[in-house]
Amino acid sequence: MSSTQTKGLKTGALGIVGLSILGAAMMCPAIGIYLNWGPMASLVGLATPLVFLAALVIALPTAISYSQLSSHMTSSGAVYAWSWRILSPKVGVWTGVIMAFFYIVATILQPILFGMFFNDLLSLLGVKAPGMLTWAIGAGLITLIVMYATYKGISISVKTALIFIAIELAVVVALLLTILFTGASHGIGITLSPYNPANIQGGANGFWSAMIFGILSFAGFDVIQTAAEETKTPTKILPKATILVVVIVGVFWAIGSWIFSISEPLSKVQDLMASGFTPATAIAEDYWGAGKILVDLTSMTALGGALIACAVGASRVLFAQGRQGTLPSWLGEVHPTKQVPTKALHVVWAATVVGTGVVTAWLGNVNSAFVWWAGSIAFFALLTYFFVHLSSMVYFWKKGTFNWFMHGVIPVVGMALVLYLINRTFFTALWALDWKGGKSIVVFGMLPCILTLIYVLVPSKKLKAVFAGPAPEVEEA
Repeated sequence: MSSTQTKGLKTGALGIVGLSILGAAMMCPAIGIYLNWGPMASLVGLATPLVFLAALVIALPTAISYSQLSSHMTSSGAVYAWSWRILSPKVGVWTGVIMAFFYIVATILQPILFGMFFNDLLSLLGVKAPGMLTWAIGAGLITLIVMYATYKGISISVKTALIFIAIELAVVVALLLTILFTGASHGIGITLSPYNPANIQGGANGFWSAMIFGILSFAGFDVIQTAAEETKTPTKILPKATILVVVIVGVFWAIGSWIFSISEPLSKVQDLMASGFTPATAIAEDYWGAGKILVDLTSMTALGGALIACAVGASRVLFAQGRQGTLPSWLGEVHPTKQVPTKALHVVWAATVVGTGVVTAWLGNVNSAFVWWAGSIAFFALLTYFFVHLSSMVYFWKKGTFNWFMHGVIPVVGMALVLYLINRTFFTALWALDWKGGKSIVVFGMLPCILTLIYVLVPSKKLKAVFAGPAPEVEEA
C-alpha cells in the first residue's frame, strides 16, 4: 500500500454526529456495564452507581479543559500540539509520546477483551473447553476486520463504528428495561439503595480500588480531539461533542449500573466474580433465558467499535508527531487516495499484535493480560490529562482572557485529582502487588516517561533543529 505526503488528512469528513459516535464507541457504553460493573460490585457492593458518578465528576473537569482549548485551537496531535505551543517544545514532545502510548495501549486492550467474549460465545454454542487457541482466533478476527475499516478511510471507520454501537446499545437498553419492567424479579426489587453511600462496602480502599475501573470506563473520550483535522468547523464542534459524550455516557452508566445492582442478589454477583465469570451473562440468562447469547454478541460489537476509535486516535497522534519530525517522518505520510496515515496505522497494528501476544503469553492467562493492560492505560491517560489542564491554565492566562473558574478552579481541581489518582491507584495499589500483577505495570509505565525525558533533555542534532523550527500545525478560531 503506497503512501505519499502530497495530501493531508481528509478535511470536513465528520460532523458533530460522527465525532460523538467516535467518542461513544471509544468509551463502549455496553462494556462499562457488562465488564466494569462486575469488578466494581465485588469491591463496593451495591453502590456501583456512586463509583460511576464519582468517575463522571472526576472526568468532567478534564472534559471542560479539553473543550476550552479546542474552542480556540485544534490539531490531530491534540495535547501534543497544545503543550508544545503553550508550555514548551520539550514538554510537547514528552507529552506526545505519553499520549501515543495511551492510545496504543487502548488499542491493544480491545482484541484481548473480544477474544474473551468470543470464548464465552463458543461455550454458549456448545463448544467444549474453548481456550487460548480459540481466544487467539477471536482476537485475530476482530483485528483483521477493524484493520480493513481503518485503512479504507475515516468515513468508513465511523460508519462501521456506528453499526457496532447501534447494535450494542439496542441490546443493553432492552436488557435494562426488561429488568425494570419485571421489577428486578430475580434481585432485590426496585430500590434506590445503590445510591446510598452507607451501602459502600470495603470502605475507602474498596471505593478507590473500584475507581480504577471507573477511570478505565471514561478513559478515551478525548479521542474526538485527534479527528480535528478531519472535522467540519472543528473549533465549534469539538467542544460540544466532548462534553456531550462524557455527560450522556456517564449518566447512562450511573443508571445502568443501578439497574444491574438491583437485578441480582449481591452475594450471587460476588460469587460469580470470584469464580471468574462475567455477571452480565448470568443476569441475562435469568431475565432472557437463551437470549443471554446477545450479551456476548453485543459485547463483541461494542469492542469492535472501540477498537476502531482507538486505532484512529493512535494513528493520528503518531501522524502529527511524524509530520513535525519529533518521531520518524514517515509516520507523517498519508495514502494518496484514502487520505489516512497508513504507515502510522502499520505501527499501531504491529504494536497491537505484539503487545497482545507477548503479554498474554508471559502471564499465561487472558484475564491477567486484561488487568495488566487496564492498569497501564489508566496511568498514561491520567498523565495526558494533567497536561491538558496545565495547558488550559497557561493558554488563557497568556491570552489575557483568564476566567478564575473555567481556567483556574477547574484545571487546578483536575490536576489535583489526577495526581491523587496516580498515587493512589498506580504507585500505591499496583506497587503493593507482586511483579506480574502490579510492579511490572508500574515499571512499564515509568520506562517511556524516563526514556522520553532523556530524549528531550539531551536532544539529537535533528531534534534540536525541529525544536528551533515552526510549532505543530493547528487550526485557530
